[in-house]
Amino acid sequence: MYLPPHHEQMRACRPTTDPGQQADTAQARRRGSRAFLAAALAAVTLATGTAPALAHSHSTTQTPTAETASGRIHQSLSSSTIEKAISVAQAQEGKPYAWGGTGPGSFDCSGLVQYAFREAGVSLPRVAHDQVNSGTRVSYSNAERGDLLYWTNGGGYAYHVAIYLGDGHMIDAPSSGRNIAERAVTRYNLAGGVRL
Repeated sequence: MYLPPHHEQMRACRPTTDPGQQADTAQARRRGSRAFLAAALAAVTLATGTAPALAHSHSTTQTPTAETASGRIHQSLSSSTIEKAISVAQAQEGKPYAWGGTGPGSFDCSGLVQYAFREAGVSLPRVAHDQVNSGTRVSYSNAERGDLLYWTNGGGYAYHVAIYLGDGHMIDAPSSGRNIAERAVTRYNLAGGVRL
């Protein structure tokens, strides 16, 4: 199935009025502050061998496993957390795609992913491109159940995201006029996967 590369690029993944800008300055500062805080907590964790109380997740299903060059700590999600997120996404099947939709009545691609993982206790950013930068990138050939799949137009900006179900299938909110559904992975412009 062919997905036009622009179906989310200019809408939900860039919710501001300027299509070249994905967040306002205040949002960018908040993201920068969070990245700095994550880097500082990672440094304390590495230096002391234990995380300060503030760094401990409120969810027992997430355990810090590695620090990236950017200072972000990637989470290794338990299989029960992954299955909960998939179950929540599957419960949304048949609901309509709506630009900017974050549920529960309708969703866009990143809104569905954010909603499903939030219900499983995992906090993700709102737009696809930011969600892709929330974990460790993996090739599609190494993708596992519960990884996020993402599509780009060659420029590196992720314009669509879905949850990988395994065996070449995914669940997503595809585009206007279509409903949330499980389907075969669309390979056109598929850039890879992200492990949270």
